[in-house]
Amino acid sequence: MLTINSAAFVLACYWWGAISPAYLVTRWRKGIDLRRYGSGNVGSSNVGEQLGRAWTIAVGLLDWLKGIVPIALARVWGFDAGAVVLAGLATVIGHAWSPYLNFKGGRGMATTVGLLFALDARLALVLLFCIAIGWAVRYSAVGAFGGLMLLAPAAWWFQDARGVVIGMALLALIIAIKRLEANRLPLPSDPREKRAVLWRRLWMDRDVPRGQAWQERGKIQ
Repeated sequence: MLTINSAAFVLACYWWGAISPAYLVTRWRKGIDLRRYGSGNVGSSNVGEQLGRAWTIAVGLLDWLKGIVPIALARVWGFDAGAVVLAGLATVIGHAWSPYLNFKGGRGMATTVGLLFALDARLALVLLFCIAIGWAVRYSAVGAFGGLMLLAPAAWWFQDARGVVIGMALLALIIAIKRLEANRLPLPSDPREKRAVLWRRLWMDRDVPRGQAWQERGKIQ
């Protein structure tokens, strides 16, 4: 049950999650708005496309730490399991829909891995295992989404608290919605192509077919 203190903490976690290392790094390095380049995603993958692979790792680590901090603090301060899970979800929501960036943001995968490590490291390993399989067969986005859908059953299998099981289902739903919404990138007018794009967004985390370069907004020169 949420108290005034835990509810305030959950709200603060939303604002914490809304801080975007990807946006800040590209603004610092190139003086540009990352939302106007590449896929428009404000995340480590688009940073890597624009600034190089090393920046993908750096931003990914910052997003990972962003997910760890709220869970760790919630436990140190003695909040119950429900508040701990809500703090994690609020962080991911803030990352995906940042009020600092006109409610745009990243997909939240690195932040999700961070919060899972702090919440139950076994769940993080389940997700990372699925991502690794995806990488091996060159379908990393499919592996990631498959791993997200396995989190709730895995939490139940690990006998985590009911709030954790429900939270994992909500986490998968949040990221699915973010993939489909894609920072409000316009959809095609043709109904068939619109369905195809939504399907690719959900499973492939991209608008264009696999193998086709996605530089919708150009690339930093």
